[in-house]
Amino acid sequence: MTLDQMILLFIQDSIRCDWLTDIIRAITLMGDNGLIWLVLLLLLLIYPKTRKLGMVAGLSFLLCVGVAEVIKNLVMRPRPFLTIAELVPLVKPPQSYSFPSVHTVSSFSVAWILLWSQEGKAVRYTVFAFALLMAFSRLYVGVHYPSDVLTGMLLAFLGSYLVWRLWGRKIS
Repeated sequence: MTLDQMILLFIQDSIRCDWLTDIIRAITLMGDNGLIWLVLLLLLLIYPKTRKLGMVAGLSFLLCVGVAEVIKNLVMRPRPFLTIAELVPLVKPPQSYSFPSVHTVSSFSVAWILLWSQEGKAVRYTVFAFALLMAFSRLYVGVHYPSDVLTGMLLAFLGSYLVWRLWGRKIS
């Protein structure tokens, strides 16, 4: 059994509980199709003070998610609930491939940009903490391996860093 598989089964057998499952399902649902991040980007774009930041974060989102979707369809890694007989998914099983986690990529493509910006600490850290929760939610509901999520964080870091170096530093 791989470390990825052991971690998922540990989460299922030792951490899952009814009250937490309801919360985690709600969090992971907010990430479907990048919804929560698209709403945040829209809010950033509406206000003149944060419009440039919204454009940079939006560019990061588009770049990172686009690259992740290409990688996902090149690697074609099956979802963990398809390869681990004991693993029970807690949401409707996605039909797409597992690697990397696009929920995680979309979350961190925005979170990294905000973290590097000059926005208030409370906003930056709250968004980053929510991105971490989103990443964990994908493990908790049994639809991604830990390596899918970690790679998603790294991919978002690299793409966001590129966007930040080219355009983001001009707004801070």
